[in-house]
Amino acid sequence: MEEKRRVLEMLKAGAIGVEEAMDLLSALEGVRPEPRPPARLLKVRVEGEEKGRPLRIQVNLPLALASLVESFLPEEAKLTLGRQGVNLKDLLALLKEGVPEGKLVEIEAQEEDGPVRILVEVV
Repeated sequence: MEEKRRVLEMLKAGAIGVEEAMDLLSALEGVRPEPRPPARLLKVRVEGEEKGRPLRIQVNLPLALASLVESFLPEEAKLTLGRQGVNLKDLLALLKEGVPEGKLVEIEAQEEDGPVRILVEVV
């Protein structure tokens, strides 16, 4: 309360302007930014080659259906994830507990058929 009084006295004395006073009062009140909505979408991107042909897969699923992502991935992508130490089943189980928004996995690997890039993120 004392801090607010000092801000108002500074304003009255002309030491600060109205905008500055409002900023200081807001800071003292602890005005918090609007909370972000919870993440709701799982995005999976796979780029590589399969049998000499370019392979590009993009899957966007609501988090509630994230367990289905495995059925959209080619076997080579699943194997690449495993070789890189990523257990897809464990990762999908973590999504049920809630994870922060952002990249979960980003892999660039050289496989038999060529380079593979896998990106899994929550938005």
